[in-house]
Amino acid sequence: MSTPALFGRLLCSVCMLALFAQGCGSESSARIDPALPSMNSREVGTAIAGNYSNEAQAKADAKFESIVMHMRPIWVDRIDGLWIYVEQSLAANQDKPYRQRIYQIVDGNDANSVEIRIYELPGDPMQYAGEWKKGQPLHLLMPDLIIPRAGCNVTLRLDAAGAWIGSTEPNQCAATNNGAAYSMSAVTMTQKEIQSWDRSYDSKGTQVSGSTSGPYIFIKQQR
Repeated sequence: MSTPALFGRLLCSVCMLALFAQGCGSESSARIDPALPSMNSREVGTAIAGNYSNEAQAKADAKFESIVMHMRPIWVDRIDGLWIYVEQSLAANQDKPYRQRIYQIVDGNDANSVEIRIYELPGDPMQYAGEWKKGQPLHLLMPDLIIPRAGCNVTLRLDAAGAWIGSTEPNQCAATNNGAAYSMSAVTMTQKEIQSWDRSYDSKGTQVSGSTSGPYIFIKQQR
């Protein structure tokens, strides 16, 4: 084999090793791998990852509790969407989250939509509390163990102002808290904040839980 050809093969091998090393370390980052699905999915995945608080809203309006929310990319080597671990808790009791979910961000049915599929953790979710702090959150959890929340997916569409806006399908997301029959979620998301309005209703359509004063406004915190 000629010297130029041998050098070319060696250079290619070095490049492949470098790419492999980058992929192995990517789970320690809050960034989304740009090799994954569409531009829209990557935009939503990058926007959603981070630490959030509605402290300013809670101080201005006593009807809103002070809540913190953490969202971290997980399973970044998967190619079936972008995966996010979500942990939400009262600011005064952050070691005991009241909501833990896994989101799968996938392309929507058209060029201007993105779907967020919602999953529950298996077993007692508290065993995963604080996973968002780790370099590789939930890396020991087998993805086939998570439980899809039927009817609870959120479809987001990009509006003229650059915000992603969407909601669950009406009356499709089953709920049991406080005598509820179903819940609904409405979301508005930008690179700087997430507005989330979760409400539950009984079988007669009467609201039984959730804010009656509008959405919670979570501001992304600077690291």
